[in-house]
Amino acid sequence: MNALHFYNGDRQLEIVFSKFQVQKNKPDFNDFILFQIGIKHSFINTSINTECLDIDLVNFVIDLRKLYKMEVKTVSFVQTIEKNIEITFNLNELGQLLVSVIIRKQIDNITVVFEYGTDQSFLPELIKEIEIIINEMGITN
Repeated sequence: MNALHFYNGDRQLEIVFSKFQVQKNKPDFNDFILFQIGIKHSFINTSINTECLDIDLVNFVIDLRKLYKMEVKTVSFVQTIEKNIEITFNLNELGQLLVSVIIRKQIDNITVVFEYGTDQSFLPELIKEIEIIINEMGITN
């Protein structure tokens, strides 16, 4: 499967979501999406396995489209299950984005928090990557 790439303003990769797998749930319930988050920021170079609901990805891509069109100024990806991932995009009037990231590994009581700057020019690529993953996994929400 494909991956989701989050770049900073210098087009350096900050975060990647990869190794997507669908864990089917009962009818009328959301499926689980299992994936790995890789982080490369400053001196941090780590990864964590996690999961979200399929609706989390669907809502994220809808919100990113609104952000790209400048219909909203803030968009967040927050898992609905464990809440150990928070990625927030804050847009200013010039199209610049401040991305705030919080990753928690609750078992080990570790939290990684950082921010980076970018602009909205990388959003169409990210939106396309999410749409491809949604289609490949057969998410219909």
